[in-house]
Amino acid sequence: MTSIPLPLGCVTCYFVRHGERVDHIDADWTYSAPVPYDPPLTAEGSYQARRTGALIYSLEKNAHAEPTEYLIVTSPFLRCAQTSEGIFKGFEQAWERDRDSGPADATNSWTIAVEPGLSEVMSENYFSQQVPDTIISWRKEEFEASGNGQGGVHYAKGYVPACEKMPVYPENFQNMMARFVSTLDQAVTRQIDQLSKESVPGNSGHKRRVVIFVTHGAGVGSFLWATTQQVVFNDIGYCCVSRAQVSGRKNSLPLPAFGTSRMPAYSWQVDYNAYMGHLARPPKS
Repeated sequence: MTSIPLPLGCVTCYFVRHGERVDHIDADWTYSAPVPYDPPLTAEGSYQARRTGALIYSLEKNAHAEPTEYLIVTSPFLRCAQTSEGIFKGFEQAWERDRDSGPADATNSWTIAVEPGLSEVMSENYFSQQVPDTIISWRKEEFEASGNGQGGVHYAKGYVPACEKMPVYPENFQNMMARFVSTLDQAVTRQIDQLSKESVPGNSGHKRRVVIFVTHGAGVGSFLWATTQQVVFNDIGYCCVSRAQVSGRKNSLPLPAFGTSRMPAYSWQVDYNAYMGHLARPPKS
């Protein structure tokens, strides 16, 4: 079937793994943690998240000057939620240091949403039982509370998740891949549909879309497969950044039912692939 071209850059996606997690640094953390399956970031992980936000700011500043709507879509796990908040803070701090670009950025907007489809792979190597759906409502409530204060990113109340519940435990590799591909396809389709509605004659509210997916190593690897059709063999490092732009829809067929296909619906151009150069700390003087 003939590919359906789309304006390059109309939807830009970033794929980010969460920052450094505390249980990979402190082996005893799990034994005293109230929620041992949901570790937070370390101080280094928070730094990595802010540096990632600064990188995205620099890439966006160099790429586009038109109004942009940023949507962070995060896994419900705490380490991803904290990484998402750090990305927003890092972006904002970089903007504050670079006031010359203020007028171009004045009409940008940021929202955040929880997406269970971005969850960690439900492997028996990682979990001993099903992760409860309460983790989803916890994250939503935390984001809604922080977004009501000064300087917080607002929750995207109109966001419709690709998956309403946590993935079923245990989950095999094929099902995990299909879950991530479906999540990406559905999220991008909604963004394109919204752009189409805004592009009608007489509507001056058009903004380009940037979606930042904050997920886990398996998720980033799955997204790179979906966008490059190449299997990722290298380790997916903490807060590595990939950038992909939608270039076309592969066919006009409806999207498959969620989690039933590992073949992506869109064609992509990828120019950053698990990049980590932004995480190096400056040398001490």
